[in-house]
Amino acid sequence: MKKFIGSVVPFFFFHLVCCGAFLIFLTTSGYLLLIRQEGDKKLFLLPLLIVGGLFFFLHSYWGRCCEKKGHKSFGDYIFLLTLYVVFSFIFGITFMIYVFIPWWIPNYKGGFLLP
Repeated sequence: MKKFIGSVVPFFFFHLVCCGAFLIFLTTSGYLLLIRQEGDKKLFLLPLLIVGGLFFFLHSYWGRCCEKKGHKSFGDYIFLLTLYVVFSFIFGITFMIYVFIPWWIPNYKGGFLLP
């Protein structure tokens, strides 16, 4: 059950962020064009993957340390949850910027998406 919730919740969260009101904000403010251009340049791809990988490593390392210790304190739960949210957010945003948006709107030059 934990694995199901741990995979479904981030998927729905990023799906709502990408396809919801946030998309309207990005389109009307011009930020979608900037994100689309960043998706082509790939300037921040490697640093985002390194930082996301670091948080993923810290999450798995801290979880193994808690298993060796035999118990988790409330602070351990909060810290592990925070690490999980951070690396999920980093990898989700990286996916949206460098994979989804360039695939979804390949020749976007600004303006409204719908005629």
